[in-house]
Amino acid sequence: MKKIFLFIVVLAGLAIFGANAYSQSIISGTFAIKNPQTQKDVRPYRAGTADGNKIILYPHQEWKCMTWNFRHIEGSTYQLENLFTGKTFQASSAVKAGVTLWQQPLVNNDSAQYWEFLKQDNDTYLIRLKNTELYITISSDETNSNIILMPYQRNSTKQQWALIEQSPTF
Repeated sequence: MKKIFLFIVVLAGLAIFGANAYSQSIISGTFAIKNPQTQKDVRPYRAGTADGNKIILYPHQEWKCMTWNFRHIEGSTYQLENLFTGKTFQASSAVKAGVTLWQQPLVNNDSAQYWEFLKQDNDTYLIRLKNTELYITISSDETNSNIILMPYQRNSTKQQWALIEQSPTF
């Protein structure tokens, strides 16, 4: 009986250790966030530094304004810091479907700025606002179009994002 109990305790320990190992940081570094359908990236409009500047889709460049430092929070959750502006993005108003994203200063412990990166089979990610069912979504494939939050759209390329590692100097 003691052996069975000990065996169960060891299995439980391995299961807990395995779960914790899996939930560790999966992304480290600085990246462009590219929508593979459009080949365009997430960036602040006109590389503006003002709070409230909209977050848009723009053709890929290795520029600081198109590069995000991934600040690990926990598991697959990150706060993103733009290398050019030193700011992040969040919903521009009450969190709901269709709301645009805008630039705001980084605030520690602000879950409105926490993004979950959910790895997909095709080496892309769905990016979900923590504690919601809303995902970063392109509003159109046009340059300078808004990035919005929308519920999950099964098999939609509008919600797929690839991470392009980059270290721009300007």
